Amino acid sequence: MKLAHFLMKLRNEQVTIELKNGTTVWGTLQTVSPQMNATLTEVRLSLPSKTSKASVASVYLTGAVPQIGEGDRSTTSLQYINIRGNTIRQIILPDSLNLDVLLVDKNEVSRLKRAGKVTNDPTRKRRIEHNGNSNKRLKRAL
Repeated sequence: MKLAHFLMKLRNEQVTIELKNGTTVWGTLQTVSPQMNATLTEVRLSLPSKTSKASVASVYLTGAVPQIGEGDRSTTSLQYINIRGNTIRQIILPDSLNLDVLLVDKNEVSRLKRAGKVTNDPTRKRRIEHNGNSNKRLKRAL
């Protein structure tokens, strides 16, 4: 499963996204595109202390009022934000997330069920042929 398809399943989860320029974005993940562009709502944006003036100016243009947070980082609350996929360094998922359920690809499971390789019956055992008869065609020596 591709990473972008996995992230598409995380709708309405609280995630932390760290960008390549050191900015940290915390919010509720709404959408993820195949290019990994992410849209978050109810956002807290934390700019690093070594921030360029253009980054700070863009925060002021949104109408948000930056506040000085811990470690001389300015923190801003925004209603929503769009993040371009190639600027994302890492996405930190919540600990309460059940990854086993999210990583299952339903199309792959249905394909395996049709082929008879996966069943819902937990009591079914695999057939092992001990006598050497197999479904493979035997190669005959000349």
